[in-house]
Amino acid sequence: MKKMRILIFILITIALSSCTLKPVKIVYYEDKDVTSFTTRPLIIEKDGNEIEMVAVKECPGKVICEDQEIKLTITHIDRFSFLKGKDLILEIDQEKINLNERDYSQMYDMNTKAKDGTDGVLKEIFLIWVSGADFHKAAYAQTGVLKVGDDYFELSSEARSSWQIMLDKNRLLETMEKEQQREYGLYPHEKKDLKKITVQEKRMTSSAEEATWKLVKDSNNLEDLRYFLGKYPESPYAIPAKLRINQLERDQG
Repeated sequence: MKKMRILIFILITIALSSCTLKPVKIVYYEDKDVTSFTTRPLIIEKDGNEIEMVAVKECPGKVICEDQEIKLTITHIDRFSFLKGKDLILEIDQEKINLNERDYSQMYDMNTKAKDGTDGVLKEIFLIWVSGADFHKAAYAQTGVLKVGDDYFELSSEARSSWQIMLDKNRLLETMEKEQQREYGLYPHEKKDLKKITVQEKRMTSSAEEATWKLVKDSNNLEDLRYFLGKYPESPYAIPAKLRINQLERDQG
């Protein structure tokens, strides 16, 4: 009986540990030769409005790079718009970081229920590129507040711990499995400098894709939307582009 209890305890411990969400998710994409470091979602709520913040750093090869730009995604999901058109300021200690150079996108999902139980929610996303220096300040500041229009969302130091871990090589290595520690801690990637150029090129392509989508998303010209699909067939905007084409074809038919 005692052995059985010990076995059950071990199994429960393993199950719980496997369900624990790591502070930073680390994924190596072999086809791109890029490692993506993604922080655990930081969820904050104020007066019924809930937003989620996720930070992503991409490094060329199997390395933990430094001084890299950070892609910060801010998401709001509810029945009505909250983010659109509002100023976005990150206040840390006695300094303010302007986050208004951002891309905004939204999508309405009728298959998801809102908090009040009604069908349909609006998903809004701000996509912001933050310099490595500014993100470092935000991660380690004693106080942090995200200002969305006139609303203030407090970012506690504990909530920002995953940001700190992503920026600290030693702490990041501690979160890895032993094999990952060997790969990322001992052997620098031989093509690191070359891959930095590739990452910048991908960033430029992504920016061009988003800028093109902004130009064509409200167009009534089918050729504009077909051009976008032909140019960026794997884009996350491909589905709304196809839906827009179907709608225009119905209206014009």
